[in-house]
Amino acid sequence: MTNAIESYRKVEYKLPETERCWQLSGAGFDKMELVEIPRRKPGPDEIAFRTDVNSICFSDVKIISAGPSHPRLARYNIEKDKVVPGHELALTVVEVGKNVADRFKIGDRFIVQADMLKYGKAVGYDVWGGFSDYGIFGPEVQEYLIPVTEAQAGYSETALVEPWACVEASYARVDMGPLDETVWLCGGAGPMGQMHLVRTFALKIAGQTPNLKTVLLTDISDARLESVQERYTPMARQAGVRFVTLNPNHPEYEKKLDEIAPDGFNFLVALCPVPPVIEAAIRRLNQYGVVNLFAGFKRGEGILNMGDIHYDQITISGNSGSRIDDMYSVLKKVQDGYLNTDSSVYAVVGLEGAKEGVLQVRDGKAFNKILIYSQCRNLPLTPVSELADQLPFPDDVREEVRKGHWSSRAEEVLLASRWGNGS
Repeated sequence: MTNAIESYRKVEYKLPETERCWQLSGAGFDKMELVEIPRRKPGPDEIAFRTDVNSICFSDVKIISAGPSHPRLARYNIEKDKVVPGHELALTVVEVGKNVADRFKIGDRFIVQADMLKYGKAVGYDVWGGFSDYGIFGPEVQEYLIPVTEAQAGYSETALVEPWACVEASYARVDMGPLDETVWLCGGAGPMGQMHLVRTFALKIAGQTPNLKTVLLTDISDARLESVQERYTPMARQAGVRFVTLNPNHPEYEKKLDEIAPDGFNFLVALCPVPPVIEAAIRRLNQYGVVNLFAGFKRGEGILNMGDIHYDQITISGNSGSRIDDMYSVLKKVQDGYLNTDSSVYAVVGLEGAKEGVLQVRDGKAFNKILIYSQCRNLPLTPVSELADQLPFPDDVREEVRKGHWSSRAEEVLLASRWGNGS
């Protein structure tokens, strides 16, 4: 570990006098601007934190697009108080108020359960979030901080616990089982779908779904399908599973589905928020099939044939987020080395390029997760694979980066090279 990285981890450097953050004052991307303001100091009951990494979520697109009409901002004055988006963040404590000094110390690391149900608030909505380089959290948010106890855990892999916890939570009531042979990820080539895909293969590798034979992933983007096929075919081989990707616009789509699963599917994960598409997919479930409604459907949408569900004994489960217990569970898997959340990383960017990153997510140009490294200066939005010849990686790390594989070791090199306070 370089001296710069050690100083970074321990917060052994002079804190800046200002902080930068992306503030949203209305609806639309033209209402979002990067501002520099005096760095706020914590009050007696507050902590000041450094944002190490914030992963961009499609929910960020929604809140920026909707502005004050977003349901979570119904009682919030966005024009006056502004919104700082970002809820998938890893942070480090840099200053501590006197009344909480027994609970926090400088250098402590945390991730955040953004949805604060007890208070009806959420980080990145009516509480300023991770599109920032420094910030303040008061007593309410402190109740939803989850400590990162493994010193060597990467910032990116812990920030990504939040979206991965949403995936894990969706299987809490009903999961893939030992009798399941066919799984369909419908609309699954985006970042969240790829998490479901990795999890599906991992279950087979771990011996929890010994009869799994076929995994189908459908999506309307050929570019995304090609990327997913290239990235995950090795894992499918390791799992001993036939992995098939298919575009619904294929002229023989229905015939292909008949060939892939002539007896129907055991498990359907709905990742496409288009009710007619999912209604048609449900009809291809076999008896005792399961539907995981993961996509962001609108309330009141969709038609379910209750008679078919009853007689075919179909199980339907819905999910729209995670609870704090889910995040603790996933973080433990990460820190124990069981789960590699960094498999979800597509690109990195500095704070200056955060808006560009969100636009890429909005337009479907990001093949997986984009990470904002708020402390890295002069870092344009760059796919991981393109960093290989830009930074001084060790040879073994460089080879993995060239393949598009991110890791805590790669992250250390990035921080050592681009940290704004580094030597």
